[in-house]
Amino acid sequence: SFQAVRALMIVGMVLSVLGAVISVFSLTCITMISMEDTTKAKMSLTAGIMFITAGVCGIAGASIYASQIVASFRMSTYNYGGNMMQGGMGGGFGGGMGGGMGGMPTYTFGPALFVAWIGGGVLLIGGILKSLAFKEMVKDEKPQ
Repeated sequence: SFQAVRALMIVGMVLSVLGAVISVFSLTCITMISMEDTTKAKMSLTAGIMFITAGVCGIAGASIYASQIVASFRMSTYNYGGNMMQGGMGGGFGGGMGGGMGGMPTYTFGPALFVAWIGGGVLLIGGILKSLAFKEMVKDEKPQ
């Protein structure tokens, strides 16, 4: 399942980079060969959708990883109980899983997880704002 988290994060990064490149070319201050404003508006919408998708992928990947951390913590906490002398998961001497004497490592919510959640949220908000900019650009195009 770590492969799924890795895939979500990579898809999110690729989509956000592509969305940023498309977003730069959709700026109204940049004049290309003979690009119309409606084309730039569509490029803006495409970049917004890419940002939204990248944000959802980043938040989902971080949340799945956090869920795995919580499950690992619960498993190590529940196996730590009174069966120490009967050779439980920790071998009977060092405690449960992730105890001081070996076993599986325990994971905590580190700063990278919070950065992933915040970054995904920023991408989501940016994508929504970019999509709203498309609506305003199309409104300006309609004849009065």
